[in-house]
Amino acid sequence: MSSLHAQKERSTLVASAKILVVEDEGLIALDIENHLHELGYQVAGVAETGDDAIQLALDSEPDLVLMDIRLKGNMDGIEAAASITSQFDVPIIFLTAFADQQTLDRAKLVSPFGYILKPFDTVDLRTNIEISLQKHRSEQKVKQQKTWLNTILESIGDAVVATDQHGSVTYMNRVAESITQWQTTDALGKDVSEVLPLVTGQAKDVLENPLIQVLRDQTGVVLPENTYLINKNRQEIPIDDSAVPIVDDQNQHHGAVIVFRDITERLAVNQQLFRHAYYDSLTDLPNRELFIDRLQHLLDLNKRYTVHPFAVLFVDLDRFKMVNDSLGHPVGDQLLITTAQRLQQCLRPSDTVARFGGDEFAILLEQVGDIDCACMLAERINTELGAPYHLGNYDLFNSASIGIVQGHPRYELADELIRDADIAMYQAKTNGKGCYAVFDEAMHTQVKGQLTLENDLRRAITDQQLTLHYQPIVSLSTQEIVGFEALTRWSHPNLGNIPPGMFIPIAEETGLIVKLDWWAMRQACEQLRVWKDQLPSDKTLAVSVNLSSRHFNRSDVVQRVTQMLVETGLAATDLKIEVTESALIENPESAAQILSELKALGIRIHIDDFGTGYSSLSYLHKYEIDTLKIDRSFIQYLDCNADRLEIVRTIVVLAHTLKMGAIAEGIETAEQLAAVKSLGCEYGQGYYFYRPLTCEQVDALVQEQAFWVDPQPESDTQPPGEEI
Repeated sequence: MSSLHAQKERSTLVASAKILVVEDEGLIALDIENHLHELGYQVAGVAETGDDAIQLALDSEPDLVLMDIRLKGNMDGIEAAASITSQFDVPIIFLTAFADQQTLDRAKLVSPFGYILKPFDTVDLRTNIEISLQKHRSEQKVKQQKTWLNTILESIGDAVVATDQHGSVTYMNRVAESITQWQTTDALGKDVSEVLPLVTGQAKDVLENPLIQVLRDQTGVVLPENTYLINKNRQEIPIDDSAVPIVDDQNQHHGAVIVFRDITERLAVNQQLFRHAYYDSLTDLPNRELFIDRLQHLLDLNKRYTVHPFAVLFVDLDRFKMVNDSLGHPVGDQLLITTAQRLQQCLRPSDTVARFGGDEFAILLEQVGDIDCACMLAERINTELGAPYHLGNYDLFNSASIGIVQGHPRYELADELIRDADIAMYQAKTNGKGCYAVFDEAMHTQVKGQLTLENDLRRAITDQQLTLHYQPIVSLSTQEIVGFEALTRWSHPNLGNIPPGMFIPIAEETGLIVKLDWWAMRQACEQLRVWKDQLPSDKTLAVSVNLSSRHFNRSDVVQRVTQMLVETGLAATDLKIEVTESALIENPESAAQILSELKALGIRIHIDDFGTGYSSLSYLHKYEIDTLKIDRSFIQYLDCNADRLEIVRTIVVLAHTLKMGAIAEGIETAEQLAAVKSLGCEYGQGYYFYRPLTCEQVDALVQEQAFWVDPQPESDTQPPGEEI
């Protein structure tokens, strides 16, 4: 510091300093006052007694007090100084003639800033005053900083505990008191391991206090995860953070400090976020993400240690959509919750069951001996799921299709296992409800073939690979053709003719059936218009086209049909639309509305494959149905099976009771024809009359006006599965 700067600072210090003089001898007091003025100080006042000194000090709040020890009255200067410093912070300099040890010992108790013996020297007086004022100001700054620091430590949200170099507690803030349940007054001086006992891990192993580690190693320590503080009330509080040494500017260690926080709320939030991200909110089961994570971990583990055999089961409920659509989503949700509970009851604690979404569940079986064990579990699951479900006012029965895949070194990713288990599940569903299937490579090959076929089918619709065949529908009383059912055929450029039983299910599953249906309807309407123009005006001829259940989720069905009739010039009465029972069950409300509007146009509605669906008897009265088409499975062996004869009789009676017509599908023999005629069935179709005809073959019939049926030779019949 330059001398000029120092001089300015001293000048400022002197000019602002007020000094109280306490002296009982008037001449000495006057002399001291004159000296102070000469030195540039202000005199706050002069007191002769201790009581006066105390009062003047309180009134004037001096920057320093010059205190004589011997004063008039019953109080000496030491007692007066003690009283003054107890009430506010002011430096005291004793200015006295007494230097005995007893007086000095008493004076020390009030921590004076100076002790000057009379007679004093002016230089000594000035030096002591300036040193005292400067020291006092420095101490005030330190106290202010200490107060500021203490305020911060008391106001922060973290707990702070400090120790000396021996590990004894020297400081605790309020947060630390709250978490540990220790009062600072009780904790001071105690070993920190007693005040902050820590444990870690699931087993709650005792953890060496990090402050002890810091003092020993003289370096910072971070608390490990899953650290718990055992507070004074023996409660376990999860905490985190770190401890560091307390080091001065000379790099000397004076203790250690730990800063920590209670993370109970944070852990709860994290747990909530984890459950939200990795658990299904409805069933409280792990979701797809968590299941795949566990499965992938097991796959990675098996790459290093091939001692963890496992299997994956993919479970899909049968007819769940029907429950949802018919009874409502609340009942469907209860069915899923109960199913989840039943699945858990079938498993060991080490196994995992997850909900993948909708009605799909996945199971991870760890340490499963062989595939037979997985198959036994699949059987047990279907036994459990087959028990009645008592859901509110409903008693339901259900089953599941289950795909099984065994862990194998060829699998690298969890998704590959899920894919193959899903493939096996679909195979089980194909085999029948309530079944399971074990994955093999042939299934994968088949699925890949279906995927290729799907892609080819997309191109077939636009590349004119599809054609329509027309199977005549015959009046059984007159043997005359009254209409045709339009059937889609696919001639693949490489594979040849693809059976409808192969590509129609793919079209249904992928939604391509919607585009295919509109194509077929337009082709059939245009072609029927051409044929009707070549027939006598009194000849009635209609065409029947199939409409998938997919259309009943769309709002433009009636509009598109109306537009198609206008564009093709076909009368609505010449178009018949065939729907299946399942279409009515899956979309009852929208189906009723759409069919009613189609009926209002003059279009006739047929129920195709009647008797093979889940059950639509309770819905028949809701729909304006014109005709029931009796499925070919009831007509086959009709002439030699009394039970089938009674079923057909019941369907015909039902149709007539509801003022509907009946068409028997799949008539192949004269005996079958005679049987259905005897039951009062009005119409029939099948290989006994005609196989599906090409457009050219129907053209020939139209040109020859050959609409009277001559039964075809039995040798021309084909398997009924081709009539789709």
